[in-house]
Amino acid sequence: MRIMTNHSQTQESKRPSMGTVWRPVAAAVLLAMAGVAGAATKTKVVSGPTPYRVSSDCAVCHGMHGASTDYNIIPRLAGQHKAYLVMQLKQFRNGHRADQNGNIYMAPVAQGLTTGQIDQVASYFAAQRPRMQASGVHHAGAKAGKAIFMNGVTSEQIPACMECHGANAQGASTFPDIAGQRYRYIVQQLTYFHNGTRKNELMNQIAKNITVPQMKEVAAYLSSL
Repeated sequence: MRIMTNHSQTQESKRPSMGTVWRPVAAAVLLAMAGVAGAATKTKVVSGPTPYRVSSDCAVCHGMHGASTDYNIIPRLAGQHKAYLVMQLKQFRNGHRADQNGNIYMAPVAQGLTTGQIDQVASYFAAQRPRMQASGVHHAGAKAGKAIFMNGVTSEQIPACMECHGANAQGASTFPDIAGQRYRYIVQQLTYFHNGTRKNELMNQIAKNITVPQMKEVAAYLSSL
């Protein structure tokens, strides 16, 4: 499974201002973020039964406990918000997530899941608690990436990522936890949002003006958390 951010289902033909796009959403998200668990790249096992579909399908790529078996483009799922995981699995199932990896890998798996199984899988991975420990992998540009994440680039109409994902990049509800997420996965998904391959009204607007070097800087910062 490959999963990352989708905050809405449609695109608008007319681009709204930055304020109308993200400030109201950010305010609501930040109010909901109290008590969100920390992010990391290593996990500890949480006791309880493992859903059959996790062991039969998900674990092949994401690992039994959501740490992912590949440190490149397979995202970690451990500790991710259940609401976000449910939303993404349903979008893979109904074809709304039409990016390349979604079509090749995730759609066939999600189409075989019932709504009940989606809930079970999402609950399982959300319950895997990541440790507050950096990945140990460092990429150039993390300092510049932190500045973009925290403050945005006003002159280029790029809002601060923390407005929706929080100062610690932990997200809330359907806004994903992206702290400690895989570097290449973040770059890949920002590229999809930038060119419209991955449809999401809010992220398409935010990523429209971001450059490839800026994507890599943001990814360098987030993957270092």
